[in-house]
Amino acid sequence: MVAHNATFDVDMLKKEGIEPKNVICTLKLARYFDQEGVIPKYGLQYLRFYLKLNVEATPHTALGDILVLEALFNRIHAKARGEFGDNAVDKMIEVSKNPLLYRRMPFGKHKGLKMEEVPLDYLQWLAGTDLEEDLRYTIERYLNF
Repeated sequence: MVAHNATFDVDMLKKEGIEPKNVICTLKLARYFDQEGVIPKYGLQYLRFYLKLNVEATPHTALGDILVLEALFNRIHAKARGEFGDNAVDKMIEVSKNPLLYRRMPFGKHKGLKMEEVPLDYLQWLAGTDLEEDLRYTIERYLNF
């Protein structure tokens, strides 16, 4: 299964009794390959334009999102093949199932700052809130939990 923000889709499918075995998350992979943290946002449509994906599609429609997802997957898969060779798909699945470090703060008054520049008291406060898996992992890593 390929999805953008696959955690959400997998959770919805599990509620219906469906558990995909192999999942590729283009959101996690976009973050993974952006080692320098230069991409400002990782939303599907934002990546479409930021990466100049050549897709004729209406944003935020089922078909439009699928066409953009396909183009994004193809771009990421090509990058993964270049980096991992014949093991590209296996590595994409592995990256997708593990927590991933954020490079930049995605929201709030410190939005856009590199994570190491975010004040520790703000990270400590965030650690006590409800966070998605990758951001929780990142904050705990920076706080050395």
